[in-house]
Amino acid sequence: MSELLTTARPYAKALFKSAKEQNMLDQYFSMLKNLNMVLDNKDIKNILLNDSFDYKYKTSFISDILKEDSDENFMRFISLLAENNRLSVVSEIVGLYDIYLQEEKSLKTAKIDTAFELSSDQLDSIKAVLEKRFNKKIEIEQNLNSSLLAGAVVRIDDLVIDGSLKEQLRKLESQLI
Repeated sequence: MSELLTTARPYAKALFKSAKEQNMLDQYFSMLKNLNMVLDNKDIKNILLNDSFDYKYKTSFISDILKEDSDENFMRFISLLAENNRLSVVSEIVGLYDIYLQEEKSLKTAKIDTAFELSSDQLDSIKAVLEKRFNKKIEIEQNLNSSLLAGAVVRIDDLVIDGSLKEQLRKLESQLI
């Protein structure tokens, strides 16, 4: 996994820099996500993994699919990935680009796992606390996880705040033993 990120990083940085210079950060992110979606298709993957096709054919094939939603610079980016046999790291490029984009916008994504759906007031309250703590705008993604019983687990970057009943019971158990 880390070697894929190492391979993807220069491509993500170069694309991000180019998008920033053109003032098209969000548009390029959208194009990148579309490319990733196309490359996730099983039939397309089989064509791209077939060594009997050269990179020019692969580039042309992908370009034909994405030509309506992409500009000339992005098409050159796809060609560069195909030529260097790096289409396999596009999902890592998407993840890195997303990190760079959030950093540029002073934005962080908080992933909140809860047993039950939170109300908008509860989400706003959590968002306000997290924005104050990180001094950045927070975007919340809520996931339901019935194994939690109650409480919530919040993940932002590498930080995990586990306020679930399951974790509290585990801590109580370790104290009693």
